[in-house]
Amino acid sequence: MGKCETSTASIGIKILLSDIILQIDETNIDLIKEMLDEGFIEDENEYFNEVYTKITDDLTVNYLDIKEYLINECKNKGSYFKQRFGGDVSENLDDGCLFDKELIVPLKEILTTCRWGYDRYGANCISRPIDFDLSVNIAKYKEIKNTKIVFLLTQISG
Repeated sequence: MGKCETSTASIGIKILLSDIILQIDETNIDLIKEMLDEGFIEDENEYFNEVYTKITDDLTVNYLDIKEYLINECKNKGSYFKQRFGGDVSENLDDGCLFDKELIVPLKEILTTCRWGYDRYGANCISRPIDFDLSVNIAKYKEIKNTKIVFLLTQISG
């Protein structure tokens, strides 16, 4: 079976993971769980998103337990160190912990492209006219403090 690599340009919001976790309360837990589920850690070529996904995979208990769990896990976990030869994988805090990383939540997709195949090399390109509205509705997130509007590029390989 082949592999798909997808790149997507979007507009979204960015917030320190520590800021969003510390804001968890009874009134916003559903919104924050949604943001954690839809968001990515800004990590370029590290493995923070692999660790993050395992931590946030199943947040089903009450908001106080979720908040305590996330604080503990994100302060004590960071990226992975993956040996090039041998395949050994170990947790690693050399590049910091997740608690200090930024979460980016895509809100409005601008354009996306996919590459399919086994071992694809070369370039892909896609475009669209600049005739669309770049505004995003952030009213849903007005109670979440310390967010910034950002342009983001996600690349997913799978």
